[in-house]
Amino acid sequence: MRGTKHTYVYCAAIGLILALIVHFAINVRRISILERELAIALELTHEMSLVHTDLEAETQILRKDLEELQAEELYDPIYYRAIQLILDRAPEMLGNVFNEDVELNAPEDFIMLPSNRILIRGQWFCTHDERSHTVEAIFRFTLGNDHMSLSLLNYSQYGQVLKIPADPGRSSLLVRHHELETVPVRFYEMGGEERGVYLHYDVEYLNGETFSEELAYYTLKHLNRRIIDLWFRDRIMYVNLHHREPRRMRNGTFGEYQRYSALVTSMASVPGIDAFVILVNGHRESNYGSHGASFRDIYFLN
Repeated sequence: MRGTKHTYVYCAAIGLILALIVHFAINVRRISILERELAIALELTHEMSLVHTDLEAETQILRKDLEELQAEELYDPIYYRAIQLILDRAPEMLGNVFNEDVELNAPEDFIMLPSNRILIRGQWFCTHDERSHTVEAIFRFTLGNDHMSLSLLNYSQYGQVLKIPADPGRSSLLVRHHELETVPVRFYEMGGEERGVYLHYDVEYLNGETFSEELAYYTLKHLNRRIIDLWFRDRIMYVNLHHREPRRMRNGTFGEYQRYSALVTSMASVPGIDAFVILVNGHRESNYGSHGASFRDIYFLN
């Protein structure tokens, strides 16, 4: 019995030693695998670091090349002629708009745009408020028979939204129909009092071919505002109100706001336009009501 007991103890000890050896071998194997994976990761990190360094160097080269190309663009023969024409004529053209002298920034501050357009910057001094104001303007130059002409597309005299030069109705590009066959327009109504305002609308589906006439009809029907003409220049819609409309909109501060908001939100619902302008008898920035408000904005739409 005692010999058998010693044999069991001996076998158990041998089994424990073998188990420890196997466990140790497994751990050694795991450590070896982890060390190998760590070495691979360090190698990959090193390679990625080299790639990043190469990419950064290439990026610097590309930036330098781009700066050189942009600098060279100013001295391209066509752009050089356009810039010279702008330097010669733009101050006078803008001066006629502001009735003040305009000083342009250096050509390096000009921005070349697609379709032969150039954005310029400058300053002008307003004698009315005795302050200097920034000006931004976009000009388009046109080539033909060795002759280059310059036209002012839009401008901003206070660093605000770009404005369209006056008299858009004289443009040969104006149209009175809509590009869509059927044009859904929402005619809004704002009611209630200052503390409880409600807003709802009626939808009318206008014929694209007779869009101007139908919009005038439904504007009178729903808003009681009289439109005497309407046209598009590119994707800008011009709404020309009857000369009596500003006086007819008098109805106290909140009442004038209601009528103004109903008109503006209704016109803004016309699809297929980027902006619209409200004129009164063909004139921009006319006052309405009796509290100094005016249709001076160009309403840009998303």
